[in-house]
Amino acid sequence: MNFSRHDQIHSLDENNKFELLVIGGGVVGSAILELAASQGINSLLIEKNDFSSGASSRSTKLLHGGIRYLPQMQFGLIRESLKEQKILEQVLGQLYKPLKLLAPVFKDDGFSDLPKILQSNFIAPIAFKIGLTLYDFLGQRKNDQRHTLISKEDTFRLFPKLKKNKLTKSFIFQDAQTEDAKLVLTLLRNAVEINNATALNYVKITDIIRTGDRYKVSLIDEINNKEYTVESKKIIAATGVHNLPGIYESKSSKIKLSGGAHLILEGDPLGIGKNGVLLPQTEDNRVMFVLPWTGNTIVGTTDTEEFSGSLDRPYANSEDKAYLIRHIKKYFNIEEVKYISSWTGLRALIDSSGTNSKNISRGHFYKDIDENFIQISGGKLTGFRVIAKESLEQLFSQNFELNKQEFVDSILNLESQYKYKDLQLCLNHYCVVKPTDYLLRRTRISWFNQNGGKSFLDKVMVNFDSTLYFEQTIEELQDEGLL
Repeated sequence: MNFSRHDQIHSLDENNKFELLVIGGGVVGSAILELAASQGINSLLIEKNDFSSGASSRSTKLLHGGIRYLPQMQFGLIRESLKEQKILEQVLGQLYKPLKLLAPVFKDDGFSDLPKILQSNFIAPIAFKIGLTLYDFLGQRKNDQRHTLISKEDTFRLFPKLKKNKLTKSFIFQDAQTEDAKLVLTLLRNAVEINNATALNYVKITDIIRTGDRYKVSLIDEINNKEYTVESKKIIAATGVHNLPGIYESKSSKIKLSGGAHLILEGDPLGIGKNGVLLPQTEDNRVMFVLPWTGNTIVGTTDTEEFSGSLDRPYANSEDKAYLIRHIKKYFNIEEVKYISSWTGLRALIDSSGTNSKNISRGHFYKDIDENFIQISGGKLTGFRVIAKESLEQLFSQNFELNKQEFVDSILNLESQYKYKDLQLCLNHYCVVKPTDYLLRRTRISWFNQNGGKSFLDKVMVNFDSTLYFEQTIEELQDEGLL
């Protein structure tokens, strides 16, 4: 069965009884579905918006080990993330891309998150080197993967637009990148087309009622306005920043939100080539990243407790953009920063009341909602597999492992310009329902083209039946800050 909306609705029409219901179509929910289905568990995933429309398409695209968490001594989180890098490299194919990052050392700048006593010009680079050595040790890195120290002359040769004033030396260390939205869609396509799961977007859960050893779940397809009732023995909710639906809303995990804004710069205006740069000190004592992304450049991220827009559609406001631009100019020789697009992702963090969001652990946590019903919250992109595995092993007495993913080249080869063949592939195998599913999450068209790729809309709209989609597309692109 294809991972098309038509085939998935047909599957729901044919079968309404499941062993497992997964609520939420982000990276964790999608991994849970793929792991469960690969073990023969009859599984259904429901997403009220589009797949990966939340934080799972709005990240910094890093599968990093958590270098910034070393000063916070979150060694367990770091060790887990570094271990995951090795596993993900084996199972994700080209969706896992090793990346070298530069960490420049500037006089009187220090490194964010280091204790004040370690911020002096003499001690800060020594402390950071010790941290990188520990980072390599925790990750059991091979010689060619370990950090290196380079001179300021070599730094300028590799990064010619980095400011020379006060630079003393630099470190280069290794992490990795991914395509977050494409990762989600790959997991889902494997779950559906290889392992016979069912996954539906734009379906809202209106209520969940426990009846004996099962849950009766009321659904409404918001595309066709058709109601469904399904039954499931077990439920895992990976709802990100959202509460649980229906009568279980009051039992939702208590979380704190953190907004992370990003800019996309056209091409390589900062001269970073194929490497990334860790900017060591922001004005609010954080680090930032400047990263290559398939021919363009990502700059991010912020960490703010307030955000603009809604939970479903947050966006980078003028203050977010100005903050990012200030820090680009702090570290790079560039007079004018021109960006194509921007986005904000919302992180769901453990609610540590009174604690600044940047100091809250990025670890994941579970909550027992009811019998055979759990909710998972928090966590980093790098940890999606282990979070999914642990979730399932709380409810099922078996071991779950992520298989090597198929169809990786298929989604990575989608172009950032409109192509009829690409859209047809997305309609038939990546469950595209609306034009923005294709423009924002199956491809990078809206992120890599001015005005959210509006110039392609007429060609795109020919492939969709409803005239309402044009107005909805314009509205969503405006909500994203792209128009």
